[in-house]
Amino acid sequence: MKLKRFMAVILTLTLVLTAFAGCGGGGDGDVEDNGDAAVEPIVLRLASDAPLEHIATGLNNELAEIVKERTEGRVEIQYFPASQLGGYETVYEEIVRGSIDAGQITIPDALDARLGAAYVPYYATSFEEAKVLFAPDSFLSQQLGELTAENDVRFLGIVLEGFIGQAFVQEPTDIFTPGVNKNVKTRSPAMITFRVAQEDLGFNPITVPYSEVPTAIQTKVVDGWVGGTPNINYAWVGEVINYMYVNYIHAEATSYVISEKTLAKLDPADADIVVEAFQEQSVKSFTVAQENEEVYKQKLADDYGVEVVEFTPEQLDVYAQFVRDTTWPKLEDQLTKELMDGMRAEVEKLQ
Repeated sequence: MKLKRFMAVILTLTLVLTAFAGCGGGGDGDVEDNGDAAVEPIVLRLASDAPLEHIATGLNNELAEIVKERTEGRVEIQYFPASQLGGYETVYEEIVRGSIDAGQITIPDALDARLGAAYVPYYATSFEEAKVLFAPDSFLSQQLGELTAENDVRFLGIVLEGFIGQAFVQEPTDIFTPGVNKNVKTRSPAMITFRVAQEDLGFNPITVPYSEVPTAIQTKVVDGWVGGTPNINYAWVGEVINYMYVNYIHAEATSYVISEKTLAKLDPADADIVVEAFQEQSVKSFTVAQENEEVYKQKLADDYGVEVVEFTPEQLDVYAQFVRDTTWPKLEDQLTKELMDGMRAEVEKLQ
């Protein structure tokens, strides 16, 4: 009887010890498996104004795949296109606060006019020039990085989407002559780099939020707009415009930015992976933007019957020289003479 009781005690102790080992007392493989199962990915929200059919959306969807793969699922990017999280002004404010993690946006110049330097009119007049002037190691990128750092935001590179032209319902008057009244109301961003150039060229700029552009054109609040590449015109207002002028007033140079508060939450190795992935997509944009522009000029004509008017190199040079002589000095008060002189020097290197 005593022997039976002794054997029962031994059996009970054995079962307890076995259960203890299974819960982490010894098996390294089991600990790793249970630990992995408990880890939830860190999800970063990436905001953009780009519509679904747009070069930037393709780059951003690919970016999300790269980050998930390289971090082995520890970090994921949730992409919100088409201003789903608000316009670029609101998004940048939220990135500063850390309530939105990252953006592929126009950096607004409300906090500092110099943040709008990527949109200085006729800084670049071709894709070849843009690849130099907007490169990751360029004067402009370095300046923007220093400025966003003051807001606790990391600048990760320019996304070259193409070149901004103008699109209208009706033909402007004497479109190829800068400085004369064009007799059209043009939607313009509030940024000084856009508004002053439009005034000097002879257009009548009216500030309308980006998200309201199609409605503003349809309701005749404006006759057209400045602010879109052929791609964005096709995706955003293709059904409501009749003329698209390819005159390269601004490079569509949106920016990848991320909150330093977000990066601080990540494991340092994963933070490096995220930063590198953003930078790679920035560089990639330069190789696909020109092909994308050619495709959408043709699609505007074929699908919507838009008359696409391309400025000749000579006509383009007339606009560029006029703006650099007339508008650039006016930008110095807010962008500073130091910054504008630096940009002039960069342009002169290419000539």
